[in-house]
Amino acid sequence: RRAHSCVCSVRLQINQLANIHHFLSLSVLFRMMDGAYFTSRSELLDFFNTTLNMNLTKIEQTATGAVACQLADIMFPKSVPMSRVSWEAKTPPEYVSNYKLLQAAFSKNKVQRYVDVDKLIRAKYQDNLEFCQWLKAFYDQAAPPLREGYDPVAIRARGKGGKKMPPQFQPRGGAAVRAAAARKTRPTGAARTTTGRTTTTRAATRAAPPANAAGITSPPARKSGAQKENARTGPANRAAAEKGATDNADKIVADATLLKKNKELTARNAELETTMLQMENERDFYFEKLRGIEVMLQVYEDLSEEERDTTGGSNAVISKIFKVLYAGADDGIVVNDDGDLIGTDGE
Repeated sequence: RRAHSCVCSVRLQINQLANIHHFLSLSVLFRMMDGAYFTSRSELLDFFNTTLNMNLTKIEQTATGAVACQLADIMFPKSVPMSRVSWEAKTPPEYVSNYKLLQAAFSKNKVQRYVDVDKLIRAKYQDNLEFCQWLKAFYDQAAPPLREGYDPVAIRARGKGGKKMPPQFQPRGGAAVRAAAARKTRPTGAARTTTGRTTTTRAATRAAPPANAAGITSPPARKSGAQKENARTGPANRAAAEKGATDNADKIVADATLLKKNKELTARNAELETTMLQMENERDFYFEKLRGIEVMLQVYEDLSEEERDTTGGSNAVISKIFKVLYAGADDGIVVNDDGDLIGTDGE
């Protein structure tokens, strides 16, 4: 009975170790995923609007699957037929068509992610929030460097309904920017004709050349060819230089961010490998103890009453079990196939 109770105690310790190993594995997994599943709604909307140049205001607007398709197009070029993506989708069956294109792109690039389409097409906040959180985390890890010449607005225009996209999929600024541009380019004539009379505008009055003391108006001075060229190309050159400087600064920041992210992931991977190696060593150590005790009990069970008395009976077996239980990794105590202890303190 005492031997049986010892075996039960050892098995309980093994189960506890297994539970600890499972807990540590889960904790490591949660540490890896907490950065993804705690991304806020505003961060997600800003990410989509900045990356894809659109005007999303609600997470539910991503339920059509079109936004996910375009992100997949950036991560995996030519994997999504963007001409078949519907930007004017308004019903669940149209949403499903977009998600089929997304799932095909994932399968083609061996992305093992199950997309629960039935939940997403209901346009519920929580379901789409969790999917968007995963999508952003996956994009941050898997997306290639910024693709040169990739115009998200032009790509969307090739899809279904791309010419008349809903406001949330239009470029940032949308109708307001176009209206402001129209006001700036509206022609301002030197005179307006109303009911047969010509009225001079303020612009024409200000543009009139000055008169000399005799009342004679002098002609405006002519600009040289070099002055005309500078006046025409100067603003364009300055704009190009400013854009180039901004692009270079953005690339430097992006490179620094990628290096930092790579360093963090490398350190996290090394920590995870160390933890798993320690747990595997502990698992093997205690398994060998349990296996040795099992061999001793099996050998003792096969002995006759006389042989048990000769070998010291159950007290001798219990003594061996305690030696195995309390032996350290450096003691070198093992149990052979005959149930005998071999090692520094063995028999």
